[in-house]
Amino acid sequence: MKHLHRILGLAGVALGLPSTATAQPDTLPARPFVPGGAFDKPYLTRLMGRAAIGGYIEAHARLSRTDGVVEERGFEARRFNLFTATQVSDLIRVGAELEFEEGAEEITLEFATIDFSIHRALRFRAGMLLSPLGRFNLSHDSPLNEFTDRPLVSTELLGTALSEPGLGALGVFPVGRTGRITYELYAVNGFTDGLIRNAAEGTRLPLGRGNVEDNNRSPAVVGRVTWSPDLDLEIGLSGHHGAYNVFEQDGLPIDQRRDVTIAVVDFDVARRGFRLSGEAAVAQVDIPAPLRGLFAEGQRGLYVEVLRDFGAGWIPTMPNAHFSAGARFDLVDLDTDLPGDNTRQLTLGVNFRPTPDSVFKMNYVRGRNRDRFNHASQQVGFQLSLATYF
Repeated sequence: MKHLHRILGLAGVALGLPSTATAQPDTLPARPFVPGGAFDKPYLTRLMGRAAIGGYIEAHARLSRTDGVVEERGFEARRFNLFTATQVSDLIRVGAELEFEEGAEEITLEFATIDFSIHRALRFRAGMLLSPLGRFNLSHDSPLNEFTDRPLVSTELLGTALSEPGLGALGVFPVGRTGRITYELYAVNGFTDGLIRNAAEGTRLPLGRGNVEDNNRSPAVVGRVTWSPDLDLEIGLSGHHGAYNVFEQDGLPIDQRRDVTIAVVDFDVARRGFRLSGEAAVAQVDIPAPLRGLFAEGQRGLYVEVLRDFGAGWIPTMPNAHFSAGARFDLVDLDTDLPGDNTRQLTLGVNFRPTPDSVFKMNYVRGRNRDRFNHASQQVGFQLSLATYF
């Protein structure tokens, strides 16, 4: 036995291990295996203590016809979005949203920002911003949207969700007992010439998105101001202005600067059990002289929707459930100099919300589209969708 202890002790010395005969309590300070490595991260010491994770999911069943011809008939796993929100400290907050669309065919970092709060009237924000270009771009989650599809002015003209890298400030100013004024103002990368270069059917602002690294090193400006005298009324004004083309290279001018200018007014009002909301937008694009007439210089669009809740308490086993009925009118004119290139659409819907976070939607859609040559086509469709936060 004595020889066995001696052998084990020599083996321990060779391996750098303490001998069983001479081992002392470990007095070395705790330290990570690799400082800053995979298992030395702040979130691991505060697992779920300061970070919140959630999201929403949306699925559709769709049937649509154009001039009697079936355009779509089937099902879509439209979106799966993940949210995170972390209060890093009393002054610093981080938020993010990752979107998976069409069965993960498209994955987008829709929102990822760092907020540094000085005062409620002044908060600095930087990162991947949701541009404050109208209210809908800031609040477009499917469980909140009362209709299956987003408004045409948001998808076809403005390009919701419009996300841009940028830096700026936001804040709130109280007005009276229940009123307030809010603002957001940012410098962002803006649009690219993809709004023309990638647009076979004419000017399309959504095709100029995705300017992750500023293509022309000339930041655009976007901002929104709202006035809300009480909880049931809000009016917002917003704008976006900046160059979309590369007009300088190595400090030398290579092209005339060409700008995109967008203005949006939005409103939301609740009165007598009804909720009325909408947005109107106009866009002006500087088009090179040889392309004028082929690409639109002016665009505009709007939507107005009205909604009424009913049926609260109809289902005894679901005390928080209610129904709602609504209608939305959409109009987009993607070339104001032509009689065509526009769409008018009416959507009627009935929804059931078993809880405020989940919704079943049934929509009937009817519209008329005119192409750039003013040829008209009629669309009709039926949509059934489910969406819920989690």
